[in-house]
Amino acid sequence: MALSLCLPAAAQDLIPFNSHGKWGFAAPGGRVRIRPRYDYAEPFSEGRALVLEGGRYGFIDKNGKVAIWPRFQSAAAFSGGCAPVESRGQWGCVDRDGHPVVPFQYDKLLQFSEGAAPAEKDGRWGLLLAGSGKFIAGNYEEVYPPSEGLARVRVKGKYGYIDLSGREVLPPVYEEAFPFSGGHATAKMGDRYGFIDRKALTLKFRPFILIGPYSGGLAHAQSLKDGNHCGYIDLEGRQIIPASFAMCAAFDEGLAPVLPDLKGKWGYIDRNGKVVIGFRYDRADGFRDGLAKVARGGRSFYIDHSGHEYVR
Repeated sequence: MALSLCLPAAAQDLIPFNSHGKWGFAAPGGRVRIRPRYDYAEPFSEGRALVLEGGRYGFIDKNGKVAIWPRFQSAAAFSGGCAPVESRGQWGCVDRDGHPVVPFQYDKLLQFSEGAAPAEKDGRWGLLLAGSGKFIAGNYEEVYPPSEGLARVRVKGKYGYIDLSGREVLPPVYEEAFPFSGGHATAKMGDRYGFIDRKALTLKFRPFILIGPYSGGLAHAQSLKDGNHCGYIDLEGRQIIPASFAMCAAFDEGLAPVLPDLKGKWGYIDRNGKVVIGFRYDRADGFRDGLAKVARGGRSFYIDHSGHEYVR
């Protein structure tokens, strides 16, 4: 397939593309800027792109020069001025030049979000604060990235929320819980789904057997009358997009991946339920910074909001 490159002006200025199993980068006009040589690559974030070469992860700059030599067992993209990386089984964080800014002393370290990063140390999860470097540990089985000032935590299989100081805002009483968006989050208490805000323990129950993450003003949901199909509802439980899909995912940047039939392919719809990217993918992730990762025929690559594919 020919390399198709056409991105909105506000999106990435260099796009990873997959060429016969190797990854490189091209400009929106189509010209290859960094030849395909990497085993894996992610979009640029804060001027650096994560790449995999020779079984190790490193980072390059927008000129294709090595900024941080591939020497890490695992790594994540830059966020908040540093990138979480794993070396010799321990996680730390490096700056854009590869200098450690968080010591390699964590069992696990996720990306920073809103000034804090979930981390695990000596078997205990907590939040690592970007400014002070302080690690706020708790008796948590896991901590998730903050959203709107709250981080989900799991305690004895139940979910609650803490703020960035480690203070418990909503106790762990939910069977399921998702990140906050627009002041609300989807949660499950007992066998009932609904929506919560940051002040209330009780759910605003809705008559659905499944409600997914609330994002972009909508959440995908399934009711008994829908059978095995899902659609999208608002906070009041009104059906905004009919339940006509076999599988649904959350909205990101105005688009949501959906699967119309379990034997079919994934595509994307807008908030009106209109199909804007056709059903042709074996896997489809949400959008971030104008790009979404998809897979077809055993190959993964990126697409933009218009459905242009960065593969050849």
